[in-house]
Amino acid sequence: MKALVVGASGQIGAMTVRDLVDRYRADVVAADLNLEKVKDVARATNPNLVTPIRLNAMDEKAMSKALKGVDVVLNSAWYELNMKIMTAAIKAGVHYTDLGGFYDGTLKQLKLNKKAVDAGITCVLGIGSTPGITNVCGAAGANKLDSVDNISIYCTWGTKKKATEAAMPAYSIRTVIDEMTQEPGIVDKGKKMKVPVLSGETSVTMPEPSGKVIAYYIKHSEPATMADYIGKGTKHVSFRIGFPEVDFATFKTLAELGFGSEKKLSIGGGKCSPKDFITAMYTDAVSSARHSTEVVDEYDYLRTDVTGKKDGLPARCTLFVRTWNDRKTGLSSARDTAVPPSITADWLAKGKVDKTGVLPPEACLDPEPFFKELGKRKILVDEELQVSSKFY
Repeated sequence: MKALVVGASGQIGAMTVRDLVDRYRADVVAADLNLEKVKDVARATNPNLVTPIRLNAMDEKAMSKALKGVDVVLNSAWYELNMKIMTAAIKAGVHYTDLGGFYDGTLKQLKLNKKAVDAGITCVLGIGSTPGITNVCGAAGANKLDSVDNISIYCTWGTKKKATEAAMPAYSIRTVIDEMTQEPGIVDKGKKMKVPVLSGETSVTMPEPSGKVIAYYIKHSEPATMADYIGKGTKHVSFRIGFPEVDFATFKTLAELGFGSEKKLSIGGGKCSPKDFITAMYTDAVSSARHSTEVVDEYDYLRTDVTGKKDGLPARCTLFVRTWNDRKTGLSSARDTAVPPSITADWLAKGKVDKTGVLPPEACLDPEPFFKELGKRKILVDEELQVSSKFY
């Protein structure tokens, strides 16, 4: 398999490159705007199998050149670039994956389904941890029920020792700020709708040491697709994040201070938006962290509740996903976002995905084999099925 990873110097992109090489001995073209940083990724992985290149994904000619001879492109860049990169992949006849279109972007991408079908390729949207693993969990839960009423998804993260300072998010700070400032989408009574930012407050129990957390509606792409593609009468779909307390206060403050703004400000003779500034700070911190020897026990937890009916009676299937940092390899718990696109790329290259078009994970990935692949990387999926019985 020859794979192109766009955004390969980022936290997730670099781990995806590593998984492609370690697990599949893939020939990887690691692409990024910052050539020096992506050269670091190649040296840290396997210089014989990883070719670093400088790539501006907004440059149509450069993208077309980079896609030549490639089996699949894995887009780990900002979600704002998804349409641009996916369109180039369809034109080149190359399979595609990304980490999610942030609800509205996903709906736009789905409109290119016919073009992907005509090109004979598969574009898998939002195949990270969440969206991604959670979508597959929703499909797995629905497979156990005859009909589905509600799919509720929750995410949290943290450290074994209660933190007193905000941690670096397990995904892009740019996305975190957008989550804090843009209206979430949900499905309610069978209809897609927008709700206020950080509404839907509820308490949910996650595995220890997280325990009970307070979670809020956050803009995510799962509600954009799951009711439509899972079917079975699904009437409600929602996604909530249970931010660690200190992280929540910090991110909310950043959003309130205007770091989500894209308005260019004059700074020291140049111009930069608050959003671009904090993004640059974050990417520099990620790059520096790769050389750190500090070991922190950290976790990512996901929970997907699928409720409905089995044999005419109420039933619920809950899937928990647990990931800890790996002390042996030094990889963080955020590998639950980096590994799914690697698995999917391997399946696409080998013809294990039998559907073409622009599709969310729940529509084209077989849950049990997918979960077993995750388990090989110590990304653990547990399923609990509760069904009702009558004796009269």
